[in-house]
Amino acid sequence: MMNRLFALTTACSIALLAATGSTGCAASTNGDPGSQDQAVDDAKKQRCDVRTAPQGSTPMVQTELIFGLDRHGTPITEEQWQGFVDTEVTPRFPDGFSVLDVKGQYQMSTGEIIKEPSKLLLVYQDGSKESSQKLEDLRNKYKQQFEQESVLRTDETICVAF
Repeated sequence: MMNRLFALTTACSIALLAATGSTGCAASTNGDPGSQDQAVDDAKKQRCDVRTAPQGSTPMVQTELIFGLDRHGTPITEEQWQGFVDTEVTPRFPDGFSVLDVKGQYQMSTGEIIKEPSKLLLVYQDGSKESSQKLEDLRNKYKQQFEQESVLRTDETICVAF
């Protein structure tokens, strides 16, 4: 399972980078992560029509988390990032995920614009309250551990075939 999910995640990551358009956001997590259950169920019905999707497709939620790598002017090192992945991300999502290097820009609550290297974490998950909570726990742990004001999260229901 892990190798198939890794291959899918990698392929989807490449497709995401190459895409010129987006299908939009079917569900987001602004507020209580558990409150999205009905929205995710509705989005699955709307966004993954298994009649027109590849054979064997199933609805899944693609979650993107963007982690900034600047801590008050001090960079978060690759070793620190990898330590976070090893101790926090992998245990929560052992079936697989992808990490991409990205450049980000963020306006802090003070109005200051921060330009920083960032990491994009892609996770394909079932949209359950449990999975959502794992993602929220990751966001909170990172913000606390690395003194970050925020970690961006987006969710979109898509059709996935293995």
